[in-house]
Amino acid sequence: MRGLALRLAGQTEIPIEFWGWSGETVFEARPPHSVLMLRRVPMPEYRGGWVFAQLAMRRRAQRSKVRAVHITDPNALTTIGNRKVLSTVYDLIPLREGQGSHRAIARAGYRFYLTALKKTGTLFAISNQTAVDLVDLLHIAGERIRIARPGVDLPPSTGRSAPPSRPYFLFIGGPNPNKNLATLLDAMKLCTELPEELLIAGHWLPKQADALNARVADGLSSRVRHIGFVPAGELADLMRDATALVVPSLMEGFGLPVAEGLAAGALVLHSRLPVLEETSAGAALTFEPAAAAELAACLRQASGDAALASSLRQRGLERAKELTWDAAVATTLASYRAVLES
Repeated sequence: MRGLALRLAGQTEIPIEFWGWSGETVFEARPPHSVLMLRRVPMPEYRGGWVFAQLAMRRRAQRSKVRAVHITDPNALTTIGNRKVLSTVYDLIPLREGQGSHRAIARAGYRFYLTALKKTGTLFAISNQTAVDLVDLLHIAGERIRIARPGVDLPPSTGRSAPPSRPYFLFIGGPNPNKNLATLLDAMKLCTELPEELLIAGHWLPKQADALNARVADGLSSRVRHIGFVPAGELADLMRDATALVVPSLMEGFGLPVAEGLAAGALVLHSRLPVLEETSAGAALTFEPAAAAELAACLRQASGDAALASSLRQRGLERAKELTWDAAVATTLASYRAVLES
């Protein structure tokens, strides 16, 4: 939500105190705004991070006199004395899947988060899908929910050290079941005639990467590579230069890779989910999430139909121009006014 914070810092109607971590990306706010930073202590990467995040929120609250707090980090959502709390909600995918994490401490953290959402006064949902899930799954009253869709902020390109040696399809994400990498791998097995390899970008833990490599060893070892975390300054180039960016998700809260891919000038292929179709608005090739054969047909189109690919890339760039932060900023400020006046 850095994009939202930067735009909120540009208005002067409502003074905002921005909370964050010192020593990370520089964030400046001019009067009437201010910045309150804490030094980040080492935290577990996946287990128990929510405990530290909430302790940090309380430490900041002790140093602050603000009347209301807008929390954008799910791990940090908690009550803060008698202050009014607002929160951004990205998705309820673990709840929709009927499970949290296999680690007990992570499950405890997620249960705490769901309980905190029910107690939070104003919730900013990043899509219609997330808003519907808040009502249907948590039984939260619709009048407490505001739609605040993210805009697209691609960092400036820093260039890439070496261009790829062969054409490629690109998948960005982790091993989460909702990302549906398995269907994409099955589709790759159906497209042995294509010259493209599949690059998988994203930070995976060693055991997760080992499990991927074991699966890839079954007929895909020469056509699939896990390239790990990609720095932000290299991401746009990686997406644009791909034959296609593939987003085969089973569930999403918004689908940021789709929006970023369009903005980068990539040809985007995504599963036929309402939340993703809402973002691409017809500027992408789509397929049923569980249909490997249908995805394989899209991969063949992307690889073999240059005219179609060029047309969709251009339509994607035009669509991306409409994916701004303007509506989210207006909605956020209106909610701030209402909270401060109540």
